[in-house]
Amino acid sequence: EYSPRFDRFEATTMGNKQARAEKKKKEIIGQGVEQPLEKEKKKSPPSQEIRSLAKKTPFTTKEVSDLFKIFKSLAAQTPSQPDVILKSQFQGALEEAGINVKDNTRLMGLFTAFDKNESGTINFREYVLGMSACSKGTAREKISLSFQVYDVDNSGKITQEEMVRVLTAVAKYEKEAKGEKLDPEVIKKFVAEVFEKYDKRKNNVLTYDEYMRAVMNHPDLVEYRSDLTLLSNEESEELETKKAFDQWVEQGVKAGFLKVETKEGAKLYTVVKPS
Repeated sequence: EYSPRFDRFEATTMGNKQARAEKKKKEIIGQGVEQPLEKEKKKSPPSQEIRSLAKKTPFTTKEVSDLFKIFKSLAAQTPSQPDVILKSQFQGALEEAGINVKDNTRLMGLFTAFDKNESGTINFREYVLGMSACSKGTAREKISLSFQVYDVDNSGKITQEEMVRVLTAVAKYEKEAKGEKLDPEVIKKFVAEVFEKYDKRKNNVLTYDEYMRAVMNHPDLVEYRSDLTLLSNEESEELETKKAFDQWVEQGVKAGFLKVETKEGAKLYTVVKPS
């Protein structure tokens, strides 16, 4: 016997099956599109972070992207920690970006300065910010970075022993490269003089403010060098004389009583008579 209720039941059942089939089809199609995109997303640099770091540093977006490639190529060497670089990879990370640091003391000091969260590893953000301070940083940023390098034990202060250790490591490498020998006592004497003058509290450490004052008069400290004290007395006097002469020439040219010309590679200095 015909029953309209049966038709309605069958139509509803078929409709539900069709709806479920369409839904499943959409899910399958959706997964097929989304999965490759997700894989592609994982391969690509974090564009938002790259733009953010480019705004925060003097680097361009392309330069940050290049640093990302260097970073990822090194981080990928440690599958268990693919998002950070280790101490053993740090020197390579610097060299790939054009910064050569051979002495281990300065290298480890820079690693500590880069490692802001004190995790013992360096993430991409720390790497870019550290590279910015090293290569394109402002004077204040470079002073801050050098302070952290001298502060070997990360105490927030610099001891005489720490400054001697860093300066000696850098000078030793540079001297050996030239086939020369370093006199450690020269550096110790220089550091003692710095502390005598700038350790205002007389507690045998330099705070950041005290270190900044020292740098104002000894700018080579930022480059981990002890001014002219690494030179012999004869070289030092000759350099000081040349420096004084250059300053006199500069002032003379500005004042208009001195004229400088270059002929056949040699500089000629002429005193201009007042008109």
